Amino acid sequence: MIRRSVLASLLVLPFAGSAHAQTDIFAQKPIVTAVLQGDEEKVRQALLRNESPNQTANNGQPLLIVAVTAGHIPVVETLLKGGAIVDTVDRESYTALMRAAEKNDVDIVEILLRRNANTRGQNRQGQTALMIAAGRGYAEIVKLLLGKKADPNARDFTGRSALNYAKQNNRVAVEAMLRGAGAKE
Repeated sequence: MIRRSVLASLLVLPFAGSAHAQTDIFAQKPIVTAVLQGDEEKVRQALLRNESPNQTANNGQPLLIVAVTAGHIPVVETLLKGGAIVDTVDRESYTALMRAAEKNDVDIVEILLRRNANTRGQNRQGQTALMIAAGRGYAEIVKLLLGKKADPNARDFTGRSALNYAKQNNRVAVEAMLRGAGAKE
């Protein structure tokens, strides 16, 4: 196994006269570090230097989803104001809205819905944000999603709906909300 420092010294890109002469290819961009740290001011400064809000962290996660997962509300807002694509997806095809619903983060769900996040997006299993929230019993998230016309009768790739997820997990209050919104068996 080659140590990172040895490998990095072999992979330094020599650009004669360039400020990048000693660039470590393993280093994160400043905007990525700022998002991970929840430093809204540094994120804003990076965006003012024309860094893209739609790039990914070193692990391939879109920056918006990194901020949503970490619960960094000011960073989420700054990325969106800076042009981040609200419906960007991660490797599992989860949108930022799905990740916020998964965490029961009402504040971020509200922010994303105000930015017209797609409530009908599906992950690799065909689940929507509504199915995720219903299965976990997150009534406030379910209410917000239904208020933005999330489809209570959408089906995942196994044929289950949000109502099925709620019933399967004994989420009686959510089940009643879904039925009230027109969910069918």
